[in-house]
Amino acid sequence: MVMHEKSLLTLEYPKILAKVASEAAFSASKTLVTELLPAADLQEAQRRLAYTSEASNLIDLYADAGVRGAHDIRPLLVRAARDGVLSPADLVDVLGTVRSAIYVARLLEKLDAENFPLLHSLGADIPTRQQLVRRIEETVSEEGEVLDSASSTLRKLRFDIRGANQRLQDRLRTLVSEFGPALQEQLITIRNDRYVVPVKSENRSQVRGIVHDQSASGATVYVEPMVVVELNNKLRQLQIEERQEIERILRVLSSEIGAEAEALKVAVELLAEFDLHLAKARYARMTRAVAPRLNAEGRIELRNARHPLLTGKVVPINFRLGRDFSMVVVTGPNTGGKTVALKTVGLLTLMAQAGLHVPAEHDSELAVFADIFADIGDEQSIEQSLSTFSSHLSRIIEILHRVEELEKQQVPDIHGKMSEELIKRAADHMPGALVLLDELGAGTDPSEGSALARAILTYLLEHRVATVATTHYSELKAFAHEQPGVVNASVEFNVETLSPTYRLSIGLPGRSNALAIATRLGLDERIIEQGREFLGSAGVHMENLLEGLQSERKAAEDEHFQLSMERAEAEYQRKLLEEERHSLEEQRVKILNEARLQARRELEEVQSALARIKVEVRRGNISRERLGQARQTTRDMEEKISLIPEPRRPRPAEPAQERLEGPLQIGDTVHVLSFGQNAELVGLSADHSEAEVQMGALRFRVNVDSIERVSKRKAAAEERTRSIVVPHYEDRAPVSTQLDMRGRRVEEALEEMESYLNDAAMSGMASVRIVHGKGTGALRAAVRQQLARHPLVKSYASAPPQEGGDGVTIVKLSA
Repeated sequence: MVMHEKSLLTLEYPKILAKVASEAAFSASKTLVTELLPAADLQEAQRRLAYTSEASNLIDLYADAGVRGAHDIRPLLVRAARDGVLSPADLVDVLGTVRSAIYVARLLEKLDAENFPLLHSLGADIPTRQQLVRRIEETVSEEGEVLDSASSTLRKLRFDIRGANQRLQDRLRTLVSEFGPALQEQLITIRNDRYVVPVKSENRSQVRGIVHDQSASGATVYVEPMVVVELNNKLRQLQIEERQEIERILRVLSSEIGAEAEALKVAVELLAEFDLHLAKARYARMTRAVAPRLNAEGRIELRNARHPLLTGKVVPINFRLGRDFSMVVVTGPNTGGKTVALKTVGLLTLMAQAGLHVPAEHDSELAVFADIFADIGDEQSIEQSLSTFSSHLSRIIEILHRVEELEKQQVPDIHGKMSEELIKRAADHMPGALVLLDELGAGTDPSEGSALARAILTYLLEHRVATVATTHYSELKAFAHEQPGVVNASVEFNVETLSPTYRLSIGLPGRSNALAIATRLGLDERIIEQGREFLGSAGVHMENLLEGLQSERKAAEDEHFQLSMERAEAEYQRKLLEEERHSLEEQRVKILNEARLQARRELEEVQSALARIKVEVRRGNISRERLGQARQTTRDMEEKISLIPEPRRPRPAEPAQERLEGPLQIGDTVHVLSFGQNAELVGLSADHSEAEVQMGALRFRVNVDSIERVSKRKAAAEERTRSIVVPHYEDRAPVSTQLDMRGRRVEEALEEMESYLNDAAMSGMASVRIVHGKGTGALRAAVRQQLARHPLVKSYASAPPQEGGDGVTIVKLSA
């Protein structure tokens, strides 16, 4: 079933496809991208997402993976199958495509079938025709010229042509010398495929031959001398035979290609499909997108989701639908982000169902819907002379009609064979529709507009249609608050700065803020009060209720922040006490060790004295009384040492970092576990698997699993007590003096160069060579632009002509 085309345009889905198509390599895959429609089947959508994930992992393994020189040769195959003759240029395109098929098939065959089941299976289905590669390579050159090796007859004909041409040229050069003054110029030229000489008109009679042309002024005639007519005829005959032989060769080879037309067509289609998955993966990496979980139960759980078409600083949204409620009513000020939030939910759902990763955090979840309907924008229908309200209403009527048709398709009329309860249960487990309505009921009388909007929402709620609607009406805020299955949401507005924050809050209705803004801007208080009276008690009550809810939430957030600060302070003090206790323990151990060492020295002296006394006893020079005194002194010293306790070795204090929860952000202070040091996070890879950190003057790339976010205060405290230790790299593999980036995409080339410069600097190199090639100059310009602001680069310049010239940049590194 084809999804609602107007809604696809409204949600700007074709713009996403255009961006993905720009990542495709050839026309066949670009066509597949532009024809990519969201799948209404859960398993098909999951299969498409799995293809994209496998393609992204493949790029990690093989950065240059692609279809290379493939072309959409299907029109050529049709001609060849109908006994048509392909030109040498056509054969070059066929050759590039067949080579691509062989390369891709071999690449995918090498993949682990367990980790790449889909791509591995796709590669096994690609037909490869190695014999065609050999035949075409023997027949035409890469420039599209038929080679002498195409046939032995052609080789002999060309040998004869070269000989005949040489004989003709030699004879003509002799004639030019003989005719001398009769010629306009001393040269040989060609007219009508015949070699001729330019003769002055007045000297025409001096040169016997056939006139083939004359100059515009009539002063020169181009004559084929009679003495070379036969030589010219021989050369022309050989050239005709050569052309006929080439036509025969091309016809035979075209026939061989025609015989393989069906297999080659399959190869083109599978190459296009493979390139489609690569294009989806490249776009996902470019937008830092992830594969969401999918379900068929209408659950949506978006975490820090971003609209992929917005540029600059985009405020992400968190959104949920389908667990406790199936309808969300979003309120808030104009330009506050309601419409962007609405489009983000719809567009990301379409992308996921098409197999595209979505720009959100991991663990985001999206539902697969049978159709998505969107009424967004206030454009008027000029053709039908409809007002804004009428235009909106016409689209809503069409949407409701399509919802009814969809419901009938999912739960057909089976003439009472199922109970209403069974029908309801069946409908609850089928993918239904997602309806997105912007400024519902706007453009008409507020009381009638809000009543109509409430009726439409009630209808959608009763039919269990997942719905997200934006509105200004306070009555709809009350409806969402009171009605089971419906929840309020709002985009926040800062009354102090009079600007929206673009943050979406589920569960809290938005305020109109008109009176608050007027007060802030200094409108007379008497006018404000009169406005409150005109607003009515119900309106004032609603505004006061919203203000109270927002105040309570703000107070809760402030309290949560205060508790967080107090908890952080308590943890900081605990660590200070732990460090002090550790210091005291070290001092105690030191004192005990010194005391024990001193006692052992004294004991050794006594034992030495006792030994001397024993010698004297054996000689009979000492009394037994003196010997007993010495023994008692020794026993006293041993007892003194035993009373000194063995010191307990303090266990090394664990580096208790204040780890912060939440996603990594550029500018965070992180603790690098492998180095035991703090650093600044300066970059993240597209799939968030690697991080780039700045540690002092050095920049490294590390795995994100080896870093932790820490509070800036903790990092500052550690900086006061510990200096940065520069890691040693003796065990690293030797770094090459040259980096070859030819054939790389600019983005991946610059990323590789960044890592290479860091390695080279840490290896102590004074200079390196960056080989980027000349080409269009785009890669060279990007490389030198990055070198100009790189902290490790002292200077750079083009290599000498004999060493590569502008295709190579010599980089001198800072000491």
